[in-house]
Amino acid sequence: MRTGLLVAGAAVAVIGAGVLVATLTFSTGPIHMVFDPVSVSSLPGHSHYTPELEGSNISSASIHLTWASSASLLVAIYPAVPCPDATSECAGGVAVASWWANSGSWSAGGTLSFPLFLNITNPNATSVSFSGSLVETYTTSALSDPTWGLFVPLVGAVVLIAIGGVGIFLGLFLPEGTYATTRAPPRYDDLEDDDEDEFEADRDVDEPPSGPT
Repeated sequence: MRTGLLVAGAAVAVIGAGVLVATLTFSTGPIHMVFDPVSVSSLPGHSHYTPELEGSNISSASIHLTWASSASLLVAIYPAVPCPDATSECAGGVAVASWWANSGSWSAGGTLSFPLFLNITNPNATSVSFSGSLVETYTTSALSDPTWGLFVPLVGAVVLIAIGGVGIFLGLFLPEGTYATTRAPPRYDDLEDDDEDEFEADRDVDEPPSGPT
């Protein structure tokens, strides 16, 4: 077992796992917006108008309504309830917001379901103009709307985990001294010197001694 390699592999794997968890936990998708305008150029006196407000039924949505009129009106927002014919939906129940004014605004945290109904009543004897808009914003999960900003960290996390896994495997099963330094082979010059020395020694043995016999 190689302890250093095991520790390094485990550290890399932990970092990769942390990047993976952070990417899946904190990453969110793009912000979506639903815009529903309402405009009445001339609402006759002693009449009412109830347009339907459309949006997405997202629990994390933020809803904001603003409106203004040329004179004071009775304005209220109602949830949808089944109509008496049970074939469609109508305004009913308790109003979630109401005004007797010539302008107003309302915000909610996505606890309501669409459609909503905007009841506009003109108690005046003259016509009144009205304009308003509903804006809904929400953020989807990153996994439901993936982008390169999600793919790149995920790929990096997987690569780190893979590298860490290889390091842990080698650290557990690679024996010590596998790549230890071995003695270098003798150089060619050293081999020539050894051969010359052996040749000289053999010649000295074979040659007869000089001098008188």
